[in-house]
Amino acid sequence: MYGHITNGLNNMSVEDFWWDTHNELKELGLQKKFNKQLKKMGDQDHHRHKDTRDQWAYALNKVKNLNQ
Repeated sequence: MYGHITNGLNNMSVEDFWWDTHNELKELGLQKKFNKQLKKMGDQDHHRHKDTRDQWAYALNKVKNLNQ
């Protein structure tokens, strides 16, 4: 019954996540490494079936941890 309201709120939080991720990668200078990590994950079965947000979150954490 209220699905349209919930979906709108969920979409907004996803958009916020993507915007924050983009800005963080830009500030840290990790965009190329992030893109490379996403491409690598696309060839791995255990990442292939995750939704986009989960893939982005994993890739972001991975490149940040490798570049500390």
